[in-house]
Amino acid sequence: MSAEPPIEPTGPALECTVDDVAAIIRTRTKDSNGNEIGTFNADTRPTADQVTYTIGQQVVLIHQRVGYVGDGCADLARQCVALGAAAEIELSYFPEQSRSDRSIYQFLIQRYEAAMDGLVACVSGDLPNSGGEGVEFAYRYGSLDTASSVVARYYNGENWPPVFDPAPLTPTPVDIDDADRG
Repeated sequence: MSAEPPIEPTGPALECTVDDVAAIIRTRTKDSNGNEIGTFNADTRPTADQVTYTIGQQVVLIHQRVGYVGDGCADLARQCVALGAAAEIELSYFPEQSRSDRSIYQFLIQRYEAAMDGLVACVSGDLPNSGGEGVEFAYRYGSLDTASSVVARYYNGENWPPVFDPAPLTPTPVDIDDADRG
């Protein structure tokens, strides 16, 4: 008998469309004759397939940064994906321009970072069955907020729906005898 795989959180698809990316960097949708197409296709640089691959990379980065994205934050996440893909295209396909005033790369990165900040805030209040009340942070390590044991268990696929377990919050007493006090 094989062990069951961990429970994977499901949620909305975060992939934007090739047209969404093209709407942000329309000037990059030119064919080999220099005609602006308005979207990416097999004749543009990058091609539609290359943009689709870049979109997939951005979705992975979104999940790496914020984890689960619920329905209430999906549109913002898709906008982050589109902005991130557009910025990546500028950097990887037009690197000679990305450090000059001939590229919108710096503006895209600023918009991407602002959108990501909004997504992080949105996601922290949009966990499944949270009622939109936000993530309660139980611990602080330096300036890093760490999620409660309930949220951590969710991301590990355990105890969903969450059941409060105060055990992780209870300190463990330590016996120190006089010989150890040196």
